[in-house]
Amino acid sequence: MLVNITRVFTCLIIFGWATPQLGYTQVRIVLKPSQWKVDAPSFYIQEVVDGRKDPQNIGYTKNGLDEKVAIKLSPDLSKAIQVFVNQSLVKNPEAAPITLQVLYLKLKEEQTSTSEVTARAEIKLAFYEKEATRLKRIYVIEHYEDEVFPTSGKSRILDAQEKRIRGLLEHCLTKFGEERETERLKTEYVDPKVLDKPSTIDQLEITKGKSLGHWHNLITFKRSMGHHTQGWQVSYIGFSNREEIIVPFIFSLGQSQTKEATIRGSEYRVVDAYTFSFGSQVYIQLLPNFYANVTLNIPIGIEMLRDRQEKRSQNFLIGIGSKQGLMYIPKSSLGLVLGGGVYQRLQTSRMFSTDWGFELSIGIKF
Repeated sequence: MLVNITRVFTCLIIFGWATPQLGYTQVRIVLKPSQWKVDAPSFYIQEVVDGRKDPQNIGYTKNGLDEKVAIKLSPDLSKAIQVFVNQSLVKNPEAAPITLQVLYLKLKEEQTSTSEVTARAEIKLAFYEKEATRLKRIYVIEHYEDEVFPTSGKSRILDAQEKRIRGLLEHCLTKFGEERETERLKTEYVDPKVLDKPSTIDQLEITKGKSLGHWHNLITFKRSMGHHTQGWQVSYIGFSNREEIIVPFIFSLGQSQTKEATIRGSEYRVVDAYTFSFGSQVYIQLLPNFYANVTLNIPIGIEMLRDRQEKRSQNFLIGIGSKQGLMYIPKSSLGLVLGGGVYQRLQTSRMFSTDWGFELSIGIKF
């Protein structure tokens, strides 16, 4: 029996890990013509070099089916940025030619609450001057911008991201111009081959510890066995994994039956309870996909009683409960959730005021 249970749990965990991700489609962004004010620019961009670690796309958005859609700049990143900057930084004999290397450019979006989606654009650029056979790196800058949208406004995100790319470029080029004018640039001679090598950057320094996170929805079914009761509960759990310590919102519907041993000798023959509970949990990650959780909730409901003469009565229930346990949550966007733990509860039952026990749960993440 134990071997069979172990096999079942192993298969469920493997299924959760192995749930396939949806494939990517693509969409292309064309940077709209625009200019920003530049007073007598002392430089122009002679060349734009795509030095990103992953040149396949600049990030993703999500379509109406919540599928990831890869984003590319049209016709390609170097040409798109070159055309854009040339509108404001016009080549002239008195301006210095600058080589611009794009080390990192990424568009991201995640649902960060039940009603909000956060879109982010990130960039890192390096500026160079060429001196005969030598190459001088004169400035490096990284920048990011976030914008929050209601979930009903997802269709506006892609257009906003196009505008945000232009905003990132304008910000970085303006800052470079200011630093150049005040002669605060810190120059460094580098190997000219650096322009031919992809960067190793896969995250900005300024966004470390500022993850967008992702909103997760869990539906779980729990079976509980307590000192006085046994029953079931269906719960919805919603949370963002933006922080290491997660505090999700939870609400549940459940039914429990008082055990025969508890009602033996009393005036009642059957005692059932129907409750709605709400509260919050704290999840602390122990290992990848495995979390310790502590729950505090408030159950409200009705206790249905039937005495030995078949007379029915009702009792209003309210209380406070806590739970401690472990939960397996897969990384995949769709997968099985498994959990177990112990619980304690105080409530206004006619049969008992305290109960405790253990529970097992299974559910789905979506």
